Amino acid sequence: MTRTIIAEDEAVSSRRMIKLLEEHQMDVIETCKSVTELEESIVTHGQPDLYFLDIHLSDGIVFDFLDKVKIDAPVIFTTAYDQYAIKAFKQNSIDYLLKPIDKEELNQAIIKFRKRKESHPPVDFTAFSQLLLDQSRQKTYQSRTLIKVGDRYKPVSINSIKLIYVKSKSVYILTDENRNYPLDQSVETMMNTIDPKKFFRINRSTIVHIDYIDDIIRYSNSRLEVKIKSHKSESLIVARDRVPGFKEWMGMTL
Repeated sequence: MTRTIIAEDEAVSSRRMIKLLEEHQMDVIETCKSVTELEESIVTHGQPDLYFLDIHLSDGIVFDFLDKVKIDAPVIFTTAYDQYAIKAFKQNSIDYLLKPIDKEELNQAIIKFRKRKESHPPVDFTAFSQLLLDQSRQKTYQSRTLIKVGDRYKPVSINSIKLIYVKSKSVYILTDENRNYPLDQSVETMMNTIDPKKFFRINRSTIVHIDYIDDIIRYSNSRLEVKIKSHKSESLIVARDRVPGFKEWMGMTL
């Protein structure tokens, strides 16, 4: 089965692409919403057989990733913008599909990929994946953050943060003292600077710390509910597309 990674920051488009690819017996091993997640996915899963890449992601354009990583796996670009077509074909591109994705055009792109695969032997990416893994291990993560309390700024240890969450369009943290503080950083920015071994983004607006997870409960539609120690607020639900990654992060049986 063909292993694929999708980079797409629109949930509706991502779900539709997954459904279309299932018809072609393709295994979507990861869906990424940002350039950062795309880089991390290779560390976690190694190189796929094929990428489906949107060009505009939540933290930049995908060419930033391609310029940095220099992948050899072929790419099918999926985007609403046609001005990048020439640049796309300078990459290892199979096709360039404009949104909304036409099913027949996708079929033809996959046929081109399979014909190309038959004429090219697979590449061993073991050394490349190990290099990325070694680089990720050398990365240093934020250990403290500053929060504003009145006219003062208070340093808070990152390891004391139970939750990072969005409420009423503002970002907050919940500390191990069960105090809530507003945070002058986005959820995306925080996730890019804190240790992914300790923190996991369970949905678009919530990041949890592994040491403060008290219980995990089966929820509707193949989702999970996370219970945080001494936290009795609204339900914390792991988004359906993040459940496999969450289980792996927790060391749960998939």
